[in-house]
Amino acid sequence: MKKILCITLIISSLALISSCAKERIKGCTDVYALNYNPTATDNDGSCWVPVQTKKVLMGDFTATWCGPCGDWGLPTFTGALEILHGTNKYEAMAIHSSDEMSNAVTEELLTYYEITGIPTLKVWESGEGFSDPASMAAAVDQELTERPVAEAGAIINLADKGQSLEVQVSAGVFLPTTGDYFVAAYIMEDSLNFDQNGTSGSGSYAPYVHNHVLRGSANGTWGEQFVYGAAQPGHVKTMTYNIEKNESWNMKNVYAIAIIWKYTKDQQYGEYKYEFVNVISSRDLIQ
Repeated sequence: MKKILCITLIISSLALISSCAKERIKGCTDVYALNYNPTATDNDGSCWVPVQTKKVLMGDFTATWCGPCGDWGLPTFTGALEILHGTNKYEAMAIHSSDEMSNAVTEELLTYYEITGIPTLKVWESGEGFSDPASMAAAVDQELTERPVAEAGAIINLADKGQSLEVQVSAGVFLPTTGDYFVAAYIMEDSLNFDQNGTSGSGSYAPYVHNHVLRGSANGTWGEQFVYGAAQPGHVKTMTYNIEKNESWNMKNVYAIAIIWKYTKDQQYGEYKYEFVNVISSRDLIQ
């Protein structure tokens, strides 16, 4: 009887161990990650969490009706991007004014930065008014040299839900910080075909493919606040937005970028402003 009892216990134990082994599920166990799996038992290292890597934001304030924009603005902007291509140092943003690609967000940015003449090429926070590709690309390197580490970063994912888009963004702090920090989730699109003035001579429109176009935002021009006054490393906030899909968007060419802004007092003028901190693209998740 004792032998039978021992054998029974061993078989039961083995069955229990086997059952437990079958229940083990690999996946992301970080509750702050965009791809958190509540059923996962073993973290497999696949979590999408905020990225500290610093990237620079490059902008072109432009319009299809603007002759100089087609004549030298767009060539300068695209030339700078070609110089930096493959370096993963930047994200680009074309901000259109009063044309087929403008929207409430682009117009608010034009007003905020007091852009009265276009084209205006800008590298956050190194300056604006560039007129040749080399100097604009050099400003990106300068920004990374002067500010090589970002105190905050994000991760962003874009999912097509049919009639709507789901935008997931997670923002985090990597260094002790003071101040108010926001994360904005912008909708971007490549390969937009609209005639551009100035591309084949002054006052002459010609077909042009527009890339890096700012199409809107999932959470307003400056985004949602995730740090209030101060935060320590490890502070993370994860947000999900659902926005109606614009029928004119070609989803094959649509992506999203997350920008960290710090709302801070300008030391020179004493006014509060949004200072650029960091940027990341949803395309970074699939590279």
